[in-house]
Amino acid sequence: MNETPSAENEADFPGRQAALRLGIGILAALLFVLAVVVRDNGRRTTLETIAEFTAVGDTHYFPMPEPPPLPPYQPVAFLLGKPLYPVDFRRHEAPPDDMTRTGVDEKAGYLLYRAPAHAKDEDDRKLGQIYYLKISPTEFLKTIQGHE
Repeated sequence: MNETPSAENEADFPGRQAALRLGIGILAALLFVLAVVVRDNGRRTTLETIAEFTAVGDTHYFPMPEPPPLPPYQPVAFLLGKPLYPVDFRRHEAPPDDMTRTGVDEKAGYLLYRAPAHAKDEDDRKLGQIYYLKISPTEFLKTIQGHE
């Protein structure tokens, strides 16, 4: 009653060749993906870089003088060879993600930022380009580019 099928009664599986080729193709594709992943994982530091164009994460703060100096103010930073003078020594609050990085101070390496245009800044904009130096996580010093 227990009969085992004999090799003579077995018919060839009709899709055997196609299934074998498909299996080898899938295995080759997986090995290729594994090789690419291992190669890219070794170069992760060069492939994955983050460039922040806002003031978020900048911890190189400009030191505010205590007490604030009296006008006329001395330049606090330089951009493209031109001095940046403080408008005043008040602390201007702004969300760091609204500030856009514009350049780097040529003397001390502080990052310089631009703020979105506000109607209240129109009088200052008539005097020159406005830039900001970060002085705390959410506070900035407003500067104007002077001409030498």
